[in-house]
Amino acid sequence: MKKLLLCAFALTTGYIYAQKNEAAFTITGKIEQIKSGTIYLNIYADGTTIKDSSAIIDGNYSFKGVTARVSNAMLDIKDEKQDYLRFYIEAADMNITGAGYPLKEWVITGSAVNDDDKKLAAFLKPFREEEEKYYAAYTEASKNKNQRVLDSLDALEETMMLRKRSFIKTFVMDHPASVRSAMAITENYGYYAEAEEVAPLYYGLKTTVQNSPNGEEVKKMLDIYKSVSIGQTAPDITQTDTSGKKLSLSSLRGKYVLVDFWASWCGPCRKENPNIVKAYAAYRKKGFEILGVSYDNEKGAAKWKKAIVDDGLTWKQVSDLQGWKNATSDQYYIKAIPSNVLLDKEGRIIAKNLFGKKLTDKLAELLP
Repeated sequence: MKKLLLCAFALTTGYIYAQKNEAAFTITGKIEQIKSGTIYLNIYADGTTIKDSSAIIDGNYSFKGVTARVSNAMLDIKDEKQDYLRFYIEAADMNITGAGYPLKEWVITGSAVNDDDKKLAAFLKPFREEEEKYYAAYTEASKNKNQRVLDSLDALEETMMLRKRSFIKTFVMDHPASVRSAMAITENYGYYAEAEEVAPLYYGLKTTVQNSPNGEEVKKMLDIYKSVSIGQTAPDITQTDTSGKKLSLSSLRGKYVLVDFWASWCGPCRKENPNIVKAYAAYRKKGFEILGVSYDNEKGAAKWKKAIVDDGLTWKQVSDLQGWKNATSDQYYIKAIPSNVLLDKEGRIIAKNLFGKKLTDKLAELLP
């Protein structure tokens, strides 16, 4: 299942203006083989893309701005080559130079986070090689419509995720003073994870990293995971159904309830829907209910309603039509869909992320 991201774009020019707790950064560089033109900087932070540009004069360029945290960034030169360099922005005096194309071979100095990112990339190389083979096999099986192989590869998906996390855990524990470690935690444990997995990683970070904006994001994630751990009462959800009426999760008490986080535009969600339809048909008369929570936005409202009909989703559906800013994203720390939580008759969380046969097996246990 793919982790899906949404960015809202905001255009700025020249200097990137300061906000609370922000510190200055500079980027200077020289390009040996590109003497003139324009180079563009995109910074991806807090769901927003900040854009800037610099003239290339005799191969030299520069940017200056402020940032509140280490964030993903990209340099690109918009020409026929459509080339770019991905890196991290931090409050530092950075130098990024290169001969020309490809930009990914440019050298970054003056940035501890980018230095640590290189170390992480090298550490992950054995896993990346495995991952490439996995996706190559998946692509080939999809091309040949070999469902048997696709099913076997789907079964390996969780194993691949856990294997990557084992690499990340080792890196984080070996680099407790690196902000890149905090970022690696949110990148790799920000979905389908539990508090007991994240807690030792967070508390193993140096205090300076814990107190950084990126460390604070890990703490936020950990606190939410604790609040929605197995045995906790699920935070109430009150959103609007397809007829425009308010509906609350708490109104469904007295039944086992699956809270299903999905969206009409989410391919893996739509692929999972037939499994949920079968489970609902088999167990709804025994005391099983579903509340679908859509991560569609206002522009996608019609597609949301159409997907409900097309997929035969006859259970209750709600949304605040805010996309990834759905209120439940912070309540439950939903950063990937499909996701779900199963509640008992008192509204306590008893299971999470039950997909395919795992859902029907759990219901068979609860509602024989």
